[in-house]
Amino acid sequence: MTETETIAAAINQIDEKKQKLKKAFDDLQSHRSLLSPSFPLSWSDIDSHFSSLQSSLSNRFRLLQSQPPSPNNASPRIETADDPEPPLVVIRPELRALCEKMDSTGLSKFLADHWDDDAMPNQELSAAFRYSPDPATMVLNAIDGSSKGKSVDVRRVFVLLMEALIEINDKNITLDTKEKAKKVADNWNTKINNKPFEALLFLHLLAAFELGSEFNSEELSRYVVMIAKYKQATLLCNKVCLDKERVGEVITKLLSIGKPILAVRFMYECGRTDGFEPVSVLKGYVKEAREAAERVCKEDKYSLKSQNEATDKEVSALRAVIKIIKDRNLEAEFSEERVEERVEELERQKAQRKRNVEPPQPKPKGRKRPRDRTQVYRQEAGGVMIEPSHHHGLQLNPFGVVNPARGGILGPYMSPVAAGLYGAAAIPQPVCYGQQAGFVMPPFHPSYYSQ
Repeated sequence: MTETETIAAAINQIDEKKQKLKKAFDDLQSHRSLLSPSFPLSWSDIDSHFSSLQSSLSNRFRLLQSQPPSPNNASPRIETADDPEPPLVVIRPELRALCEKMDSTGLSKFLADHWDDDAMPNQELSAAFRYSPDPATMVLNAIDGSSKGKSVDVRRVFVLLMEALIEINDKNITLDTKEKAKKVADNWNTKINNKPFEALLFLHLLAAFELGSEFNSEELSRYVVMIAKYKQATLLCNKVCLDKERVGEVITKLLSIGKPILAVRFMYECGRTDGFEPVSVLKGYVKEAREAAERVCKEDKYSLKSQNEATDKEVSALRAVIKIIKDRNLEAEFSEERVEERVEELERQKAQRKRNVEPPQPKPKGRKRPRDRTQVYRQEAGGVMIEPSHHHGLQLNPFGVVNPARGGILGPYMSPVAAGLYGAAAIPQPVCYGQQAGFVMPPFHPSYYSQ
């Protein structure tokens, strides 16, 4: 047993040890007369303390399990035919208690409330199910009795429950439970139509309660094609007991609708590599991906957008092929390096296109036109002096007034047409103001403005 398994086993024994502690505490309480009257502890205080510690240890251990092993001291568990037992996992005390009590409603609520908890793997739920007296009945009651209105789609909770039940080999499903599950399945079957997720839910129910033989295999194979994009598709295909011929029909259908990667996945995971040639399918897919990329560019006259879109699609297709080559050890039949070289080439081309696009030149920031301001007047010792902030070309004489002889009066105030219309009377004459203390010059108004 590895160190990780030893820790997991110790944490799982906390409940048992806590029961022994409670028995000892009860014995102590029977001699309460011998204790100090101020003895402060009660069992609820002790139980709360140890439950808090147990929850903290469990969470820390799950976090430790989720971390990748160190390359220097990695010691992965190797499953062999002589070692069928799954690795030990830490089970949350509240989850274990719900399973022990067969609390189906509480179990559904717990899963819905912890839906966003990344530390809720199927392995933990399956391990908790082993503490239930009848896990199949508990799951069926949870499915049949759950109501809507939860924080998550209740159907996703159903899928999680049934996935965990599928992993248990010794479910011991009773005839009564199986009959009830069949009625639920009949009801769900009428709601599928062409909805992939409803088909996924239905197939999970058949797999979990071993009902595949109760339904038409041709109909089931059609549902498998509908859910082929889901990661559970091949598992469900095997669990609903489709025969070799029906699996072949699924693969053929996927190839005909342009889903070669999914078809190859079914070939390997459903044991049909003998009737098909997965490597040839992959090579054809690589060729088609390149031709499809060329069509995308040609249709949009090789615009930058179409080139980038075509590159992204082809790279995505090639990466899917690379993954299958690695997962299935196909390097001897299909050169992984050539596919990776093509990916690198496409990414270089995209990067070069990005560098060749010149960024838009920023508009020059010109000077803002100054706002016209009214003349500022200030009193000097012995008289008044005009101090304009902007005079727009008006010529001022030494006395600080407009000099009409220099033509300044036809600036912003009057056009030549207006001057002709109104005659000489429209042109203000030079005015000299005496050096009078305290005198403030009135604002200047051309004669054709209303006073």
